[in-house]
Amino acid sequence: MRRTLGIDLGTTNSVVAWLKDGEPEVVSDTPEGSGNPSAVGLTADDGLLVGQEAMNWVERDATRVITTVKRLMGRQFKDEKVQQALGRMGDGGPEITEGPDGGVLIRLGEYRYTPVQISAIILRRLKRNAEARLGTEFGRAVITAPAYFGERQIAATREAGRLAGFHVVRVLSEPTSAALAHGLGRATEEDIATVLVYDLGGGTFDVSVLTLMAGVMDVLGVGGDNLLGGTDFDNSLAGHLQGLLDARHPGHEPWPGDAAKIRKAAERAKIDLSAESSTEVIVPALGASGVVLSETVDRKEFEALVSDRIEETVRLALRTVAGASLRPEDMDQVLLVGGSSAIPLVRERLAEVFGREKLRTDMDPMTCVALGAAVQSALVEELECPGCRAACPLDADACPECAAPLVGAPTVECPACHVPAPEDTEACPVCASDLTGLVVERPAPSPVVCKECAEENDPEALECDLCGAALRDGGGLKCQKCALVNHPGLAWCSHCNTELPVAAPSDVTPRAIGVRTSDGTLEILIEAGTRYPTEQPVRHDFQVTADPGDMLEIALHEGDLQPAERNDLCGVALYEMTEGTAGTKVLTIAVHLDQDRSIRVETRLDGASFSAAAFRRNPMPPEFRRRAREAHGRFQTFLADWRHELTHAENAVLAETATALEQVVRGEAPGRSLDTLLEEADVLLERQQNIRSASALSYRYPEHVADLMPQEDLEAMRRHRTALRVAREAADFERGHKIADEVMSIRRRLGTDLFRVMNALSFASHNGVNAALQQRIQEAGDGLTEAVHRGDFAGADAAKSRITDLYQEVRRALDEFSTPERKTVHPRRMAR
Repeated sequence: MRRTLGIDLGTTNSVVAWLKDGEPEVVSDTPEGSGNPSAVGLTADDGLLVGQEAMNWVERDATRVITTVKRLMGRQFKDEKVQQALGRMGDGGPEITEGPDGGVLIRLGEYRYTPVQISAIILRRLKRNAEARLGTEFGRAVITAPAYFGERQIAATREAGRLAGFHVVRVLSEPTSAALAHGLGRATEEDIATVLVYDLGGGTFDVSVLTLMAGVMDVLGVGGDNLLGGTDFDNSLAGHLQGLLDARHPGHEPWPGDAAKIRKAAERAKIDLSAESSTEVIVPALGASGVVLSETVDRKEFEALVSDRIEETVRLALRTVAGASLRPEDMDQVLLVGGSSAIPLVRERLAEVFGREKLRTDMDPMTCVALGAAVQSALVEELECPGCRAACPLDADACPECAAPLVGAPTVECPACHVPAPEDTEACPVCASDLTGLVVERPAPSPVVCKECAEENDPEALECDLCGAALRDGGGLKCQKCALVNHPGLAWCSHCNTELPVAAPSDVTPRAIGVRTSDGTLEILIEAGTRYPTEQPVRHDFQVTADPGDMLEIALHEGDLQPAERNDLCGVALYEMTEGTAGTKVLTIAVHLDQDRSIRVETRLDGASFSAAAFRRNPMPPEFRRRAREAHGRFQTFLADWRHELTHAENAVLAETATALEQVVRGEAPGRSLDTLLEEADVLLERQQNIRSASALSYRYPEHVADLMPQEDLEAMRRHRTALRVAREAADFERGHKIADEVMSIRRRLGTDLFRVMNALSFASHNGVNAALQQRIQEAGDGLTEAVHRGDFAGADAAKSRITDLYQEVRRALDEFSTPERKTVHPRRMAR
């Protein structure tokens, strides 16, 4: 049976646990037996630093270490929450910029990483450390996330786990996980408990209200703030200390690493003040002058700095209780979770509101979330295939239906940038380094110690060689009555039929999920507080009106604000409308929430069969896609109008750029700066238009108005015609553009009237207009030729004037047949 790790991927610290002999146990390689800092850094020579070793490097060079990356997960750079998070990171950290897809990029040394890649590095290190310590491979994981995380943030957490080499069995709500660790999933038949979980971690605050009955754990409501946590308390104290230092040492010139030193000292002081009434803060050798920060901070002083934020957590807790139609006195217990819940002022305020006797502090708030994740691994009854979504048995390594793997792929570490990649990857996705030949380092299996006689047995042994006792547990829960370690997924002991102490939890959505409609407003599809996983897809009918070639965009947002763009974008599904789907149709959207709140979308038009949507959770921001859509529309129009006149080489180059633009319109990252892509596309199209126009002119002038041209210009046009043909066959746009400029110079010299005459005659000779107009132009052209041959200048001018007037009719006729612009359309509410 595959073993599963429980991982609390925290903002400031991460903790790992597993189920040993039916009971959860923290897996740690530190003397304190708890977690590791969620930090990643690079040394001066680009060596990888993870955890405490990365934190130790902060004082040397804070620009090469990233912390609190969890606050950036699954968000766009311009997101208000991201900008707030960046503002709270303080000075001296790494450069954080906008990526080509509008996401977040973190620069460490010469490389730029996404938050998902940084988290994957952390998770892979946790995985390797656990495997080395326990001598067991872990291909699966239950990873926790804040209850108030958005759907895209949960999807980003799952993706980080996949990159780290896990099959992510669940992404579990942190408060729910903490409740599992406290063993609260079971109550007696007569006892129904209502529990508030107050989770104040390093970077996020969550609050959940749960109802517990015999074998049942239901979440009634969730709330919180993804940008409120212990890190903010550290920053407040650090700012206070910095102010004292500046006041005592006016003119002090700080060094880049000073801010990180002071924040680290502030964090230590915060921890000390949970147990002491005052503490000494000493930070030596600051700035060029080497001044020393030496201050005494007392608890009251610290509480005054953070009281507003703590009061905000109490307000959010009360709002969540009220949202569940309950009162503070209805809470039977209050679980304190997260390191910052140990702050005395937190406990004082919660005691005032809910009653001191209800506060539960009997479990380490730093480790209980990871322990609960380990318990959850024993409650999973089956695996969901990431490919076809089929239910698969726990002992399967691959889906029986589609063969998708149900165990994480073994990963190697890029020797240059350190991002993990599957073992068979040829090139690193970040820095393109060669990964061929790299082999996964597998843990050395540990001997199995018999619980009955303490005999050490071969790692693969199933029974003790000395006493014959069974050596392997299946990864399930231990029965409290008969002590049997059961297999995962069982709610009752397989030996004595006693109910096991915890039950699989049922959770609810923290916010509503809706779709953007044609007028920009949000139509709610799934209400806040909806239980998930949903038993049946939630279906809503809309109308959609589109022309062939239009793009139907189904954009789902999380929240309930108006207009839709004010809410968090979960992702988009895009469909190109064909002749058969154009017009006004009934569109049915079906949304299903998986066990970890991941969204699945299906659609159908006019009652046809449902089809699964390719739901892109990391689409380009709307502004990026709008600009790309406009550029793509220009390319499509040009190709539709002139494809038959382009050379094979020109068509290939233009089609490649049009494809890159279409990928952006569909929500895919361009792999480079969008500004660069758009600039290159505009230059390419402008030059191609000039070259095509110049080629046409170099043919048409000599063919239709040679008698009206100076001999020098006529010969130049013929030379340029040959040179342009050679350049276009080679797709030499640089050379072609220069020749085109020379052709355009001749065109300007010949004047506007001659240009209109030439164009009118050209359209008439190639049947480019209706028959009646064609005949009139040809008659006027014959008259012009006769007048020129007679030397009748007045007659020639009159003929040119007549042809010029007819040219205006040509222009109007051509406008009627212009290629329609492709649009992006959205669902429209059904008429009532």
